[in-house]
Amino acid sequence: MKGFRTVARLTLLLLAGACARSDLGAPCHVQDINGGELQPQPGREYLYLGSSECESFACLATPGFNSGYCSQSCAGAGASCPAGMTCSQLNLSSAYLDAMKQRLPPDKYSQLFGQVNSSWYCVRTAR
Repeated sequence: MKGFRTVARLTLLLLAGACARSDLGAPCHVQDINGGELQPQPGREYLYLGSSECESFACLATPGFNSGYCSQSCAGAGASCPAGMTCSQLNLSSAYLDAMKQRLPPDKYSQLFGQVNSSWYCVRTAR
């Protein structure tokens, strides 16, 4: 009976985690490397890693949206993202990547950016 209760508790915890709410797509503020707020410019992409407003610490601003929103990294073309978002590759500047390489531990940098000058993130689909 004790084993059954343990299995039942684990099952409930897994189900609760599967239904957990996410902040993906929620508004956030994009900041520059000095901590100042950026006003996204039309046609440009912005990625701010370190946002305390987002669970994943990633605040993204993309063309077609007037402000930043919480995002997360994804595995590549066709990878799963929440409804209203798609996994898209961002083009990141080498200066930004160099700054992040200095700021982040090597394992975190590799997880977020891999070995290339771009990365995949969940991006809002056009309105």
